[in-house]
Amino acid sequence: MSYFLRPIAPEEFDDFARAEFTAFGERWPGEEHPAWATGELDRTLAVFDGDEVVGTGRIYSLELTLPGGATVPTAAVSAIGVLPTHRRRGILTAIMQQQLDDAEARGESTAVLTASEGTIYRRFGYGVATLHSSLELDRGHSAFLSEVNVDGRCRLIGDDDARKVLPEIFERARRAQPGAISRPESWWPSQYFNFDESKVGSGTSFHVVHEASTGELDGYVTYGIEHNWDNGIPRNRLGVRELTTTSAGARRALWRYIADVDLVETIRTWNSPVDEPLRWMLRESRRQTVVRLHDHLWARFVDVAAALASRRYAVGGELVLEVHDAFRPGAGGRFRLTGGPDGAQCARTSAAPDLTCHTTELASMFLGGVRAGELARAGLVEESVTGALARADAMFAVDPLPYSQTWF
Repeated sequence: MSYFLRPIAPEEFDDFARAEFTAFGERWPGEEHPAWATGELDRTLAVFDGDEVVGTGRIYSLELTLPGGATVPTAAVSAIGVLPTHRRRGILTAIMQQQLDDAEARGESTAVLTASEGTIYRRFGYGVATLHSSLELDRGHSAFLSEVNVDGRCRLIGDDDARKVLPEIFERARRAQPGAISRPESWWPSQYFNFDESKVGSGTSFHVVHEASTGELDGYVTYGIEHNWDNGIPRNRLGVRELTTTSAGARRALWRYIADVDLVETIRTWNSPVDEPLRWMLRESRRQTVVRLHDHLWARFVDVAAALASRRYAVGGELVLEVHDAFRPGAGGRFRLTGGPDGAQCARTSAAPDLTCHTTELASMFLGGVRAGELARAGLVEESVTGALARADAMFAVDPLPYSQTWF
């Protein structure tokens, strides 16, 4: 049986969305379509069996922040699904191949996604590029090690004001955070302000901004409270939905605010950086526990040389990398990378390699979230020249660690 694959027309969106939801075991609610979902239909892909949509995929044209502060266009892959009736027929492979061809034609050097299952995307060349953690803190043990003395103030704002100011704060923050993904204006109404409560608990959203002494807003936190009164005793859980800051002082002040909310027994986050400094603010650091450590952003190279040349490196150095790409062999090869804090160059070479790996492992190293030495100990990176692993670790190091807050 033959299938054909193409972008959808506006009148086919319901069929497309219904197939995607069915592939995830959910029922398409058929609600009014948000602008975020119906944009860029030219970057959707539907696989048709006759008139029926049996496979789906799409790309959002977003930006990825790289170490050193550069932002580059990236193909943000989403809505990947195949109906249970049509699995293992090459449909997913066809979608993934066409998406990468499209990204290459548009000059995007990277593609990124978030994975519903960790076993699917390595075979298509994607590697884990950022991690995130879910944290829990007993509010009864949330005393800080020292008083928070930050010029400025925290203040609650309503939804209308939040819709105006939160995107602007986020935009400044994401440009300084390796691994961050841009959020178009149409993203906010259907994603952030229609928050999926299953992520961190139910409850009305509260928005708090931090205003510096200069009057600039340099951070915000959105949270909800899940109420549970046990025989008149509040066992409520505060769920931090997002905490974003452009300064360390604002982050300390907003955490102090969260820890001081009354009638709360437990504080929980669902997407925190793995290097979140809260632990080191607490008098009893062990009271902050990591409930989950999870992969978030997966990345793959569309153009290895262009991607590696786009970021900056912690120290100056040179590496020759042998990169194997089983899914797109032509994208692999041998590359000479010369880089440092002021920029980088990368081009194909015939020189002997210092390190050898698959594109999945290089993608994990790309943003600095996974060290070459760590991957080598796992048997995934081969060192041909003594000292090359240490050189790679030094060059690719980043602070802060890469982190992505945006879901797509």
